[in-house]
Amino acid sequence: MAQNFNILTQGLSGHVGDLIYYERNGKQFCRKMPQYGPDSMSTASKQSSREFAKASKVAKSIRAALNGIWQPAKDETTVYRLNKAVYAALREDNHHPRGKRVFTAAALHQHLKDFRYNKKAVMTIGGIDTIRQENGSVMVKLPTHWQDWLKPPKDARYIQLQAVALDMDLEQNACLAATKAATCVPLGEKYHTLSLPVTPISATATIVLLQIRFLHTNTGIQAAGTASSEQAFVTAVLEPVLPPVEKTKEPAAKTPRIAKKSRSAVEMLQAVNEPQTKSHKEETKSQIRERFIQGGLIPLPDIPEG
Repeated sequence: MAQNFNILTQGLSGHVGDLIYYERNGKQFCRKMPQYGPDSMSTASKQSSREFAKASKVAKSIRAALNGIWQPAKDETTVYRLNKAVYAALREDNHHPRGKRVFTAAALHQHLKDFRYNKKAVMTIGGIDTIRQENGSVMVKLPTHWQDWLKPPKDARYIQLQAVALDMDLEQNACLAATKAATCVPLGEKYHTLSLPVTPISATATIVLLQIRFLHTNTGIQAAGTASSEQAFVTAVLEPVLPPVEKTKEPAAKTPRIAKKSRSAVEMLQAVNEPQTKSHKEETKSQIRERFIQGGLIPLPDIPEG
């Protein structure tokens, strides 16, 4: 890079042709635009770039899901800090190669817990227990002296607590469900708990956030100084609770009313080859004829056959 002393181009910012003009520490500089080709980035650089883009999309989906419920106060570094924390969580995956890594609830909890939307508001509460119940619901349990962590404005009389559980599908960058709860407590209250009746759903993780706002009264009139009197932060990232799988019953086979006797092929052939037996009536006539012939009672031609 070269410092720009040209009077005609002083104050320019951006690129003109193949030159880029910019300012750094109050001084004007000029440099050539870099030439990007197919081989300008290594394979590892391309994989890292794709992973950072994936993390940025996930962070954007988290912000969009929360903005649809609240409008939390934030500072100018919120987007950058959230992107950085989500990208660090993605890099915790050691079971997949670079470029194919996936998010886990444990890694997100490690890097997103206590993430604050508004760094200008120095409001953090230590010792918050975020518990997943057996039925899938979430309980946010504040410690006994939780208000000792806060510095309310002089004219504040109440504290508004809002909690939300976001069931996120981070592979599709979508919020599948959101459960929220809110309450307003007076200053000085020691113990408090918020319950979120989360429904079990197939998701990547459940992100639980808590928002604190100081109010003049319990009717929702906010105290002065929004930047320092409102804070939203992540209390925990929990493993999802999958819905129970319903077992399908197989239809029972119908039993025949009359069981047919099965015959083998040998038995069927034997039945065909056997000579047909004479009827009882034909046997009786044959016996009578033999008896009359032997006794000589009736000449042979006088007895009709059949």
